Amino acid sequence: MKSMIISGATIILALQFGASGAAAQCSFDQSEPSDNAVLDRAPAQMTIKFLFGVELKNVRLLGEDGKVWATDWTPTENDVYAAEFRAKDELPPGKYHIEWTAYVRQHYHGDGGSIPFTVASAAAAPDGEAAVSPAATPPAVAAPRVATGWPYRGLGAGSAPRPDR
Repeated sequence: MKSMIISGATIILALQFGASGAAAQCSFDQSEPSDNAVLDRAPAQMTIKFLFGVELKNVRLLGEDGKVWATDWTPTENDVYAAEFRAKDELPPGKYHIEWTAYVRQHYHGDGGSIPFTVASAAAAPDGEAAVSPAATPPAVAAPRVATGWPYRGLGAGSAPRPDR
């Protein structure tokens, strides 16, 4: 009898710990630039899309040296399904990441993530114009991403935002 109680308690604890991990980072859907994108020029506009309406608390653009680059993002207390913003200054070639934090009222928890991308230096083409090349393949061993998106793709179809958002 005592072993059944211990086994039951172990199962309950395992379910609680497993559920707490699944609840985090559930609102991220997609971004532009995408995760680990390698761009031949700095993006004119950056976008983060969410599966749920979130109260977006903070959006920061950071360089690989930790420098915070100013953006035109402005906070709102309303729930949003997407955030669009631009860097106020031209981004030189280098590695960057977009950090965001939000509160998901629908699920009563905080959320957040980091979206890494690289602005590569444009190679000069033979005629003197900048060459446009497709994005390079991300490295085979990339740093783990904080915002992994909706962890239950099969279950997410009914909860996705309407197309007009």
